[in-house]
Amino acid sequence: MADATLFPKNFDLLHQHEEDLRGQTKGAIAASDTLRRHFAAIEASMTLVRHFACDYPYNGEDELTIHLLGIRLFNCAAGAVQSLMAGYYQNSVMLQRDLLEVSFLLDYFSSNKASIVEWRGCTESERNKKFSAYKVRTALDDRDGFTERKREDHYTLLCTLGAHASYQGFQLLTPTAGGDARCGPYFANRALEATVAELAQLCGSAAATFTRFFKVRSLLDDETNLSFMEAQVAWFEHFIGPCDNGPLNGMRARVALRRKG
Repeated sequence: MADATLFPKNFDLLHQHEEDLRGQTKGAIAASDTLRRHFAAIEASMTLVRHFACDYPYNGEDELTIHLLGIRLFNCAAGAVQSLMAGYYQNSVMLQRDLLEVSFLLDYFSSNKASIVEWRGCTESERNKKFSAYKVRTALDDRDGFTERKREDHYTLLCTLGAHASYQGFQLLTPTAGGDARCGPYFANRALEATVAELAQLCGSAAATFTRFFKVRSLLDDETNLSFMEAQVAWFEHFIGPCDNGPLNGMRARVALRRKG
């Protein structure tokens, strides 16, 4: 009979397995230029979010609300990284869905700042009516003139694969396509590559959306922005294609001047 005063040994055994998988994952990252580029972009995004969420002063409840949503972004990204490193790929996707939803909400607030106080003070029932994921992303599509509803497609995909119990989502429980499901964490290059690529894209977009709320006040603000922009441009040009380097070059010049002066 197990001693109720002791921490169950099976949890330590599971943790050791997770640590072994983390080591295997780090080895795969070290051997892959693609994975290293994705993780570099994720790290720069998280550093930017953390800086403005934690080190930037706020004034009033509305600004505090934005800071708190930034902390949620950081924690979601951190949890998603920890999950995929330890072999819980579906758990990582669940957190990535939350990352996308919070990013949409911040994007909505950037265009509707008066709604922040309403969102903060509403009941759960009112929030579901006025600020549901569907309401927010539909308002963003209408604002941007997007008729294809790609935000909905993206959100639905992450729900299907991770956040909701679905038959399609079972594919993230199998180390090999069409193989048997694994109970507990596992390592698979195909799952690692897919989840980290999605996370890199989500983190970059979320960080860019979050920082719209902040005016640069210090050299450190500029330097943190510059590190993010350099990582984003490098990621974009490698995985998507050429982009306008004008803003990046402008930021480099700005930082250089501030350092001199």
